Amino acid sequence: MTTIKSSLSDTPFDEDRNDFGTERYVNGLIKFIENSSAPITIALQGEWGSGKTSLMTRLEKALCSPDGQFVGIDINTWEYSMLSSPEETVYKIIEQLVNSMSKESPAPKHKLDSLLKKSRGPLYRGVREAIKMIPGAGVIIEAANIPADIKNDEDEHEAATLSDLKESLEEGVRKIKGDSKRGVIVFVDDLDRLNPPVAVEILELLKNIFCIKDCIFVLAIDYEVVVKGLEPKFGKLTDKNEREFRSFFDKIIQVPFSLPVNSYRPMNFVLDSLGNIGYISAGEKMDSRITKPFQKIVEYSVGKNPRSIKRLINALSLLSCIAQCGEDDDAEFSASREGRIVNFAIVALQVCYPKIYRMLSLNPNFTEWDDTIACRLNIPFKRDSGSAPDWEEILEAACSTDRYLEQHFNDIRSLLLMIQSTIESGTDKKSASFEERIRSIIDKSSVTVVSEPSHNIEVDQKRMIGRLHDNVFRRLQTKFDVVPNITIKKNTGNGGFFIDMPDGSGRVEIIIRPQVLTDRIACELLLSTRVNRPAYLMEKSFDEMIADTNVREMFETFDSIISPLLKDAEYFEGHTYPESGKGTYFGSFAEEQAYLSGKGWLDPFVCEKVSYWINLSNESLFEDKAIVDTIADVVKATYELRLAADKL
Repeated sequence: MTTIKSSLSDTPFDEDRNDFGTERYVNGLIKFIENSSAPITIALQGEWGSGKTSLMTRLEKALCSPDGQFVGIDINTWEYSMLSSPEETVYKIIEQLVNSMSKESPAPKHKLDSLLKKSRGPLYRGVREAIKMIPGAGVIIEAANIPADIKNDEDEHEAATLSDLKESLEEGVRKIKGDSKRGVIVFVDDLDRLNPPVAVEILELLKNIFCIKDCIFVLAIDYEVVVKGLEPKFGKLTDKNEREFRSFFDKIIQVPFSLPVNSYRPMNFVLDSLGNIGYISAGEKMDSRITKPFQKIVEYSVGKNPRSIKRLINALSLLSCIAQCGEDDDAEFSASREGRIVNFAIVALQVCYPKIYRMLSLNPNFTEWDDTIACRLNIPFKRDSGSAPDWEEILEAACSTDRYLEQHFNDIRSLLLMIQSTIESGTDKKSASFEERIRSIIDKSSVTVVSEPSHNIEVDQKRMIGRLHDNVFRRLQTKFDVVPNITIKKNTGNGGFFIDMPDGSGRVEIIIRPQVLTDRIACELLLSTRVNRPAYLMEKSFDEMIADTNVREMFETFDSIISPLLKDAEYFEGHTYPESGKGTYFGSFAEEQAYLSGKGWLDPFVCEKVSYWINLSNESLFEDKAIVDTIADVVKATYELRLAADKL
């Protein structure tokens, strides 16, 4: 019986066989090291999560086992950097390296101590001066009161040199390898997790002992990290100074080995893992109707990066576990082949393209994305013509703000098109709409979202209200056939308008109240939509009251503006009543009033006051034509509701 696992570990692979089909390359590297002359330094290069540590583990297992030709020494630079300043990190790594290479002899450690204490010690001065080049580290050195030279009268007679240290280390290596081993392999991992300048300085210092006889160094360090680390010395990489960067790398590294990511074949691992977590059955692993879409989703998202693949599968597994612990409103679709394909694609979007996933969560029906959502998310977008943009234009504009998204625009577009075609071709079309299907998956997958860091939004509320007053007031002049008397409220941080009723019986008040939240500016529109009941409606239920022709027309007049905004405008939201159990605002003014009546809050009124919110990411967006037009429409609709109420 196969045991279902709930997750994959992100620890390095240690199997004898590689899961991504690159045996030829791995075995070739093993053979090269077995037959190489030492000393030699090899760099394993690859992006974050591409498998450098896993490859190191395989090399050590193949070459440094009890029956192997080498003794293995592991140096994890990341561990030594924890809770350490840059200069402390360098010292710890050098000290650990010396200790590991001289287990059978205390001489190298003694020589290292002497060398560091010696006033003219080149290694000590090199450490100190090199670390001072790291931005901010010089302050640490001075604050720590580390002198330019360390003098020790007792050790003055011990004139240790770098040559003495190397000689002692070579003696230590001879002892630990004995007669049965060819040499020692030092695996230095996670250099690219350090601050790049620190990683480069460690390389520069270690180069002094890379030439130890019978010693092979294998480093996990990408050339791109070296480039970033050398920028304080050489400036930004250009065509003119590229040779200096490359010369530094070549001086230290004799053999660069780039992980063959383009040759990875991850689908066997993906399908096996999906089977292990119970997402697909053993038979489905051989069914092209599911394997082909899954392969496309992997290509369009995580690609061939092992760590990203594991993260995607673990997210799917967590969501599957949650689904098994409660009822699913759309269980039939969720369990179907189409439902799992769509779910896989949406979680892939979440893992690789969180900004696009957020757009999807705001409006699941991406085929209806327009400049409204662009405005909501502060996406720069300009219409080329008077026609409304299609969703692909909005997607392209969103991707244009991020270099990574821009490079993957076609992949993201393909993922969305796959979601659309899969839902539309599904066998179960009877219950939920396209938008509801995506919304259901988004609601469930939101638990695995990495929350975006909050940003403090600065806004001058009086300035914002002042501009809203001017822009909305001008727009209102064009909205009425006969413009009523409109007065702008005094701007005290809040604002709004008074509109006089034509018969002098009163006036309509609209309050504009901005509120700066963590990630947005929420501008409240508080509307005076309270209407007293006339005597003939006083004893009526809400349903009976709404059946009255005049009341129905009054509600329909107002909802002709409000309902489309609540449905289609991503920046426009109504009030949430937590006690309703719905968890969201109502879709229309009439629906909200019916709820208030059921709670007994409407008597003795035909309708109560309401509030709506316009949520935008920055102050300048409130000057956008669409936003100004929306506020003007809501103001006009409130006035017209009060006019209609006069007929009751």
